[in-house]
Amino acid sequence: MHTWTSPHRNLTLHKLLTLSACLLLGACASQPQALYQHAVQTGSSPIAKSNLEAIHNAEVIPLPVNPGLPPQWPISAGEPRMDFGSSISNYRVFSLELKKGERYTLNVNSLCNDACLGINKFALKPRALLLDAYGAVIASKPSRASTIVGVVSLGWDGEAPEDGTYYLLVAADNEDVGKTIVIDDVWLNNSPLMAVKVGMNSSPFGQISAFSSPIQR
Repeated sequence: MHTWTSPHRNLTLHKLLTLSACLLLGACASQPQALYQHAVQTGSSPIAKSNLEAIHNAEVIPLPVNPGLPPQWPISAGEPRMDFGSSISNYRVFSLELKKGERYTLNVNSLCNDACLGINKFALKPRALLLDAYGAVIASKPSRASTIVGVVSLGWDGEAPEDGTYYLLVAADNEDVGKTIVIDDVWLNNSPLMAVKVGMNSSPFGQISAFSSPIQR
């Protein structure tokens, strides 16, 4: 027996399915923001109000030098938090020894969460500060930046003003949580005629690598 379904019912069903998909995608897209807010409200990690306090609150990691395959560290709700004024972010701190006038090249990569699987792609958008032993900012804005879907790369090039221990503080840029940080063309079957736009949004947590590179002379 053939059951007849009206075109109107099919159209209504299609609209409901479309609406459900949009709501589902919207919920997924807002999840990092909700996750971050919950983590801030319930987190037990210390909150630093100054750069020097942030250094003292963290487990300082010696910055790898030209490691080949850079090790990765999570920035999660378990790490200490830094109050940047307009936002609070979890962070990590790396240390390096420099002589006065010594050139440095520092690199921070942020990797796409869960290897960029699924429809919604997220990565921690890094913000970083190079600090001296007293917490004074030596560099903040990156000298180099590049992004593709899958990784965000930042770099700092400069010269040490004094002998001493310096600290690279790497945090999540939580002022942009949920916002698009990368839009890139992805070729299907390696064909430019089948390119699609793929975006990646900012997440409060993620995996980062940090390392210094030898100066090219």
